[in-house]
Amino acid sequence: MARKSAAEENLRLFCTKTQISLVRNVRGAVFPGRMAERPAKSLGRHLAEAVRRAAEALAMRAEDVTDDDDLAAMGEAYHGLTPREDRPPGYRLLRLAEAQGDWLVWCEVMSANHLTFSVTGTFLDFVQEAERLRGLVDGLDGALGYASDPELGYLTAQPSLLGTGFRIRSWVHVGGLAHFGYLRELCNAAEAKGALVELERTDVTPPGSLVIIFNRFSLGFTVGEIAARFRAFLVRVSEQETETRWRLLRDEPFVFLDLLTRAKVTLKAALLMDEQEALDLLSDVRLGLTTGAIAARKVDPLTPRWFDDAREGVFYRAHGRALRRKHMLPHDIDTYPPRREEALRAEWLRPLANFSFSRELIERADEQ
Repeated sequence: MARKSAAEENLRLFCTKTQISLVRNVRGAVFPGRMAERPAKSLGRHLAEAVRRAAEALAMRAEDVTDDDDLAAMGEAYHGLTPREDRPPGYRLLRLAEAQGDWLVWCEVMSANHLTFSVTGTFLDFVQEAERLRGLVDGLDGALGYASDPELGYLTAQPSLLGTGFRIRSWVHVGGLAHFGYLRELCNAAEAKGALVELERTDVTPPGSLVIIFNRFSLGFTVGEIAARFRAFLVRVSEQETETRWRLLRDEPFVFLDLLTRAKVTLKAALLMDEQEALDLLSDVRLGLTTGAIAARKVDPLTPRWFDDAREGVFYRAHGRALRRKHMLPHDIDTYPPRREEALRAEWLRPLANFSFSRELIERADEQ
């Protein structure tokens, strides 16, 4: 039991959120990418209405939120949805919610496939969540008519999703692994375990030390088996990430103290803050808080939107308007949106500078 609790805690500190998706296509129609704009829009409207009726028959509330401007701008960061600029003709977005409960399912119509059902959150029981989503999607099959093959399973526009149509993606914070230069090893380990790491270069730390890991195949295993294997891999990587964080505190305390001191000074004094710098500072503070190297009152580094809220396209909509009413900016900054956002982001992050260094970190740095 203790081992299970330790694994759960490691995974909780490592994984910022996970998206579980099932893609389906309907019989008798070509994939969305091969359709002209007019028939794509027509099919999109038809499928959206069919999903709405079928979902309501299963006691799920269904709402078309395609035209929700804030959701279109923030859906990728918060929920892993298709970015507004990548939405093809005929795209519709439905939000399915339990009549009694708070379970939320997104249905993207006419994206890469006809239908993509997904849930996103900080849940760690991937198998339970995947099976729950599969139950809902299977329940809609009778009304929608999914395209499938007796041997291959569900037919998809993406070869890697052929079979179960299942995709699981986790956004993970690898501050420790990145610090010690282990991103290449992470990519190699993922590929050996049937997963892939979304990373442009292994010799450059991504903003915020954040990467996305997702399953590589969907054929040959059940949804539950894929979710279980993926979770087991993440648990193993989270153990290595935890060890590198403690190694930073144990073996390089002076370096760690310098990193956190620089973060404190920047957070306290900066007048402008772009997205990348904000993500990097959040990463540093998160490393400090999760290892106990620093302490801060009323700061929880594991909030679901710790990193997401700092992103362009999200920050101003989520926090900028309120901050603008509280903080007077120079006229030229306030009237130029890019600079205005950077100035308000700096104000938003400033309270994070009010952290204190642990005695252990200072003593270790002095001894080194």
